[in-house]
Amino acid sequence: MPSTMHEASATSPAWKRWLTTTNHKDVGILYLVTSLIFFVTAGVMALFIRTQLAVPRGTSNSIVTQSQYTQLVTTHGLLMILWFLSPFAFAFANYFIPLQIGARDLAFPRLNSMSYWFYFFSGIAMGLSFLIGAPNTGWTLYAPLTDRGCGGTLCTALGGFDLGAIGLVLMVTSITMSSVNFIVTILKMRAPGMKLKFMPLFSWTVLITVFMMLYAFPSLLAGALILFADRNLGTQYFSLPQGGFLLWANIFWFFGHPEVYIVLFPAIGLVGDILPTFTRRPLYGAKYIVMSIAAAAVISFIVWGHHMFVTGVNPLVTKIFTVSTVAVSLPFDVMTIAMIESFVKAKIKLKTPALFAIGSIALFIIGGITGVFLASVALDHDLRGGYWVVAHFHYVMVGGSAMGLIGGLYYWYPKVTGHMFNERIGKTHFTLSFIGFNLLYFPMFFVSDMPRRIFTYDVTAWAPCNELATLGAFIFGGAQLLLFLNLRRSL
Repeated sequence: MPSTMHEASATSPAWKRWLTTTNHKDVGILYLVTSLIFFVTAGVMALFIRTQLAVPRGTSNSIVTQSQYTQLVTTHGLLMILWFLSPFAFAFANYFIPLQIGARDLAFPRLNSMSYWFYFFSGIAMGLSFLIGAPNTGWTLYAPLTDRGCGGTLCTALGGFDLGAIGLVLMVTSITMSSVNFIVTILKMRAPGMKLKFMPLFSWTVLITVFMMLYAFPSLLAGALILFADRNLGTQYFSLPQGGFLLWANIFWFFGHPEVYIVLFPAIGLVGDILPTFTRRPLYGAKYIVMSIAAAAVISFIVWGHHMFVTGVNPLVTKIFTVSTVAVSLPFDVMTIAMIESFVKAKIKLKTPALFAIGSIALFIIGGITGVFLASVALDHDLRGGYWVVAHFHYVMVGGSAMGLIGGLYYWYPKVTGHMFNERIGKTHFTLSFIGFNLLYFPMFFVSDMPRRIFTYDVTAWAPCNELATLGAFIFGGAQLLLFLNLRRSL
């Protein structure tokens, strides 16, 4: 019997290989392709959102209704965060972690394959939920808007919500299987002589990330199961007027804030592996970067309350979360300074992966600085409900994380395919992405008083920034077509 599906592929149909493979490289490619499909799907939704907001009310711009708009916002956010960014990172983890630590495969190959298929079908469930009536509460799924009988115009009585909750449960199951697999692989299957301190930064970030997943995602799983019970079994955990919404907020954000770092850390690891190649010098302070990532991972579990300053929580609690929110920025200062220091006296080759790595650092700095403002209770009350938060969030998640991950895709593409990508197309892709991204999100800082999740508006003073943002969205979205063109032409 062949030991891997690669060996069996000579006698088996191609479709059977991909359906039954347990090889870590094949599973990594499956994660990569599937996550990119969700990226395109969520990206198209984002273009609908920005087109709807391009101009004020009364200028014939309503291409979607209020309910359709909130469905787009909800599904776009969930797909991007849970079905694109994290799985995109774990495509690289599946393919390269065994290679980086000298293992033949992951510890449990069949479990690895099973985790992919749970991820795949969870995405199918979420996609179908959009077609039959998606959640229209925003991606944070705030109670009591999730209650069938809440009576408001935004309340979700649609069947797709329950299917989406099932998708979340399948997704968390997939993540749990993957996390256990990577922990055992990295801790127990390293090659002789490969001590933890010798591991590449990407392997370190994946190890820290999967530990975070094991602690953060059970909260989301519990919330999704209780939410499903509230909607279908008659329970009233989140629908009670005496604090039900606060219970959901605590459960969700205990998962939600660590999830930001779960998405970000693998990108930092990829950037940390890219820089030494193109600066032609070792990564400055690599040991301290790892220590900072570990510190940020721990602190990330005690900052969730800053998302709830506007709910009227106890003033003492707000002070504690203010301190912890400022504290969590300190490890990121160390990481950023160390990476910038890596450029000092370096002979930099500005190839496509290096450009995306540099862009990731630059955009993350903007996202980090603008996030510190939200640690202030007074400022948070003014900024929390507006587009300042939208801009800050996307500078971290897309600018910091997605840019770094795309840089990793260009960096590892020749290793995976045996073919070199087109450098000119790659640099054009970066240039348009960087310009389009900043044109899209930077104007949002200047309309911080514009409420989030409104599908139209009457204030004409907001129109110029929204027009620029919509133009930037189409530039940024169009630039991603160059990525797929480059990948296709290079095969």
